[in-house]
Amino acid sequence: MNSPHMDYSLAPRASGPVSWLETFLVTGAVIGLGLWLTPEDPLQMHGGFPWSVLAPLLLGVRYGFVRGLVSASLLVIAVFVLRFNGHEGYAQLEPSFIVGVLVCGMLVGEVRDLWERRMQRLQMANDYRQYRLDEFTRSHQILRVSHDLLEQRVAGSDQSLRSSLLGLRDKLRVLPDEDDALKVLADPVVAVLGQYGSLRVAGLYRVDEREERLLPEPLATIGVMGPLDTNDGLVKLCLERGELVSVRQELLDVGGSEQFSSLQACIPLIDAEGRLLAILAVRQMPFFAFQDRTLSLLALLAGHIADLLRRDTQVLQLADADAQHFTLQLKRSLVDVEKHQLSAGLFAFELTRPNDELTRLLERSQRGLDLHLPLRNNRDHHLLLVLLPLTSPQGTEGYLARINTLLHEHFGIESDMNSLGVRVLPFNLEPGDQNGLRNFLFNECGLNDQQVAV
Repeated sequence: MNSPHMDYSLAPRASGPVSWLETFLVTGAVIGLGLWLTPEDPLQMHGGFPWSVLAPLLLGVRYGFVRGLVSASLLVIAVFVLRFNGHEGYAQLEPSFIVGVLVCGMLVGEVRDLWERRMQRLQMANDYRQYRLDEFTRSHQILRVSHDLLEQRVAGSDQSLRSSLLGLRDKLRVLPDEDDALKVLADPVVAVLGQYGSLRVAGLYRVDEREERLLPEPLATIGVMGPLDTNDGLVKLCLERGELVSVRQELLDVGGSEQFSSLQACIPLIDAEGRLLAILAVRQMPFFAFQDRTLSLLALLAGHIADLLRRDTQVLQLADADAQHFTLQLKRSLVDVEKHQLSAGLFAFELTRPNDELTRLLERSQRGLDLHLPLRNNRDHHLLLVLLPLTSPQGTEGYLARINTLLHEHFGIESDMNSLGVRVLPFNLEPGDQNGLRNFLFNECGLNDQQVAV
């Protein structure tokens, strides 16, 4: 801002004693030179050109209207003083000289002031643009540094959503049956939800099923959360509805949400059977994260985590532990389809003739969150159920194409499902199609309710 190229002044500012001193000195010097060089006509009023007018012209250009007018007035006063003292050359005055000197001083000074005002407006506009440029530059630098830090964080993180859920599942598998799973895994659960929701201040609170009330002491927290008011409006609404509730962004902007609740959102941990285990109370989360997409993701994760923490009584009737786990995840996928419109796929590979090598190949093709359940149906055929959670119909087609590619690589390019004696039964989970799922499992696949409970 102090750079020389930003000085748009035509001349020094017309303020202060220096400008007045210079006005009187220059005008006095012109009168003095006239008396010394041409004493018979010091101000060249009767000559060919009035050189004394250069003083008001110079001062008008340099300092503006007022100094130019003062200098011209001093010259006119000098004329009348010389005439009053009996100077022979000024016994007869020239009105055009007096008027011309005054007009020259005023006109040049006014033009100078006009351009000064224009230059000031340009300088003000330039200063504002410079300010905006500096502000944009700072914002750009902050954004670039933030982006670099985000790239480093993402590059250094090896955890995805699938790996986080698999990590919770592994911890639950080694947990003794008599332990309180919610209490033991509270910290990892809050860490996962806090990571994907960018939560700053939040806490996980248990819900008493018998009394249907929230226990005020947190199981785990992010930031300084402390005990929760069980009469909080958002908490009561979450317990009443049994679904995610949040304060509208408009109320947060105007500060009107404090009268209703001290929280921004309440996310229930509800399993596939609709049983409420706990509530994640969010007191503070960033503005960019407080949106429907993030809240829906948190509700989805909370549902999956609740399924991991809670056993299903209907599922417990199944004798096989793998069948219990598969049925539980299948019900969770049904809830995701109904409430969150998140697609899921189901495949049944029925081997009409024994093929151990093909069986092992299908088992090795399992992805991270996919679930396999080997069964034997009522047609006495080996059948492999494959559940593809969070997979769209296009994703299921890609999965089947990948299986076909594996068959071509392992058994030859001429091999396919039909030639290997494999009957492929696909099914896409859709809202309100639970009867269709039962028909698929019990009629098309030939299973019974002792193998899969839906």
